[in-house]
Amino acid sequence: MFVTRNTEYHLRLDECVGVRDLQTGDWQRHHAALRLRAIQLPPMGHDEKWVGRRLQFWSSDKDVVTSPVVEVARPERDVLVRYVSLERSGLISTAA
Repeated sequence: MFVTRNTEYHLRLDECVGVRDLQTGDWQRHHAALRLRAIQLPPMGHDEKWVGRRLQFWSSDKDVVTSPVVEVARPERDVLVRYVSLERSGLISTAA
């Protein structure tokens, strides 16, 4: 999970699978970064090198750049069911 000033970006490998607004706690179901691939992620164990840098997500028709990362952390287990990757199977509720 990469945290910027206003947003958490949750990744599975290099794919953005969840975006949460830090002010409201709401999951952003239509955020431009969802399902895009991140470019140049740090190797395992070097996450701290991303503090102060921006994440860039890319697909053939979209390019999304975040504000600077302020923290890198592992998400709590209970948020995993909120990821957009589970949306197809009907497991994600709209409640916060």
